[in-house]
Amino acid sequence: MYIYPDFVPAFACEMCGLCCRNDWQVTVDEASYRRNETLFASANKTSEFHQAFLPLETGGSPGEYAAIAKKEGGCWFLDSANRCSLHLAGGHSHLDAVCQTYPRYPIHTERGWDVTLSFSCPAVLKLVNRHRPLQFIRAEEEPLAFLAEAAVAQVFPSQQRSGSVLRYYFELEQHFIDILQFRPLPLTQRLNFLQDAVAAISDLAGSDDLGSSLRSLIYSHYDRLDSLAGEGEGAESEGAVTAEILAEHFFVNLVFKKVPYLYGLQTMTALLGRLWQTIAASCRGAADSADELSRARAAIMEL
Repeated sequence: MYIYPDFVPAFACEMCGLCCRNDWQVTVDEASYRRNETLFASANKTSEFHQAFLPLETGGSPGEYAAIAKKEGGCWFLDSANRCSLHLAGGHSHLDAVCQTYPRYPIHTERGWDVTLSFSCPAVLKLVNRHRPLQFIRAEEEPLAFLAEAAVAQVFPSQQRSGSVLRYYFELEQHFIDILQFRPLPLTQRLNFLQDAVAAISDLAGSDDLGSSLRSLIYSHYDRLDSLAGEGEGAESEGAVTAEILAEHFFVNLVFKKVPYLYGLQTMTALLGRLWQTIAASCRGAADSADELSRARAAIMEL
């Protein structure tokens, strides 16, 4: 089973070269290092190989053997046409796992694969430049190719200890997304509601009949949202794409990336609050709505 946001299958690299110009350390395992060593030797470029692939002297993460060197303007292999010279010379298999995967974000879970894309990629932000809320698709076929060994995380809620609310993580994730997409309320109010909901959920940890208590609490949250719907003004007119809409998409995608599971529910709410403050601050002083959206887009890419 594959679960993914509806924008994922439409992704195509636009060869902007931005991801090749950042300051990330891109590493390769020993098998990739040796494979590329052979490739460069066959082209009489052994000297360049040793300049481009730098063995790590001290322990990196497991599987990390060497780093790809940087040069002025970005990655060693980025050419003037924003193409990867390593890809051109050796094909896709000669790229490291990061370059083969980004901006894909595959997560292995006990329900199959949850797959999304990172908003740090300009092509991805174009795909979510829409008013319509993100929707999630369940399918038997993968939405786009990715390396199974490049899974960002393993999420198996049933392995959580007894009494942990994370045993019900997938229900919680859907609930958090529903709150974030409840547009009768402004986004700030939704984030405050989410914070209160997480506090109430966390208080149930270790309680008897946790599953039943948790579901009752979730239903009460939906009832409360319905009652608040008439009080909130909302922030968007139908069809408009604004900074708030784009931030909503960003936050929903972060939740789907399993931030609450991997880092904790309360860490998630604190993070979303700080991110919203940063995005809102970047929009202050905008000349018009288009400028505001542009500033929000730039902030999200940086975050």
